[in-house]
Formats: sequence, structure tokens, C-alpha cells
Amino acid sequence: MPHFITETCIGCGVCEIKCPTHTITGDKNEKYVIHADRCIDCSVCARYCPVSCIQDQKGELVEKVKPRDIPKAIVDRDLCTGCEFCIDICPFDCISPSGDNVASYLGKVEVNEKTCVGCKLCE
Repeated sequence: MPHFITETCIGCGVCEIKCPTHTITGDKNEKYVIHADRCIDCSVCARYCPVSCIQDQKGELVEKVKPRDIPKAIVDRDLCTGCEFCIDICPFDCISPSGDNVASYLGKVEVNEKTCVGCKLCE
């Protein structure tokens, strides 16, 4: 069961902007809709919702989290293999090759925490 937007939605559109799979649609000042076939249950929409009107897959309302407190992607430099899958999958282009890359140290990546929404697709 995907996430669901309740009737208390104010139609601000934040959920649509933050959704990594572009599965939320609607018109300003009207209730937005999450399309069940594309929802990946990441809760990004709910964590950014200013009125906490989005239920998770268990039917429980997900509380808003301050953007600075939302867990962001972290790269463990010792375990990173340089496959770059995380770069390809990131819908917000916040993962890029590390500036530390040199001929003997290729393929490591870093995360731009300012643009990361914490969707966990890169995991």
C-alpha cells in the first residue's frame, strides 16, 4: 500500500516538488494525489509536508521533519567501489564524483547535502 494524502492537504505543492519518482500531482490550493503505481514508500513527501497530512503504507500520519534534520545520504569512503550506480539513480543529481579523485583513486563519490532529500534510492 502506497502513501496517501488526507483531506487536510492545503494544496501547497511541496510534496510534488520533493517526490523523487514524480508520482504526486495536483493543482495549487487543492488536494494533491499520490499515484499508487509509482509510490516507492520513501516518505520524502511526508517529511517535507508542512501540515503533516500524508499517511504511510501502514495508514499512520508521518510527521513533518525540519529539513536540516532529515537524514541525508552518506558515502562510506572505505566501502565505496566507484560503481557510480548512486550517481545514475539519484533523481536530484546530488551525488557526483569526488574532487579527491586522482589517477590512483578513481570512482569515489560525494553527496551535496543541500540538494539531497533523503529518498534513499541511492542505497
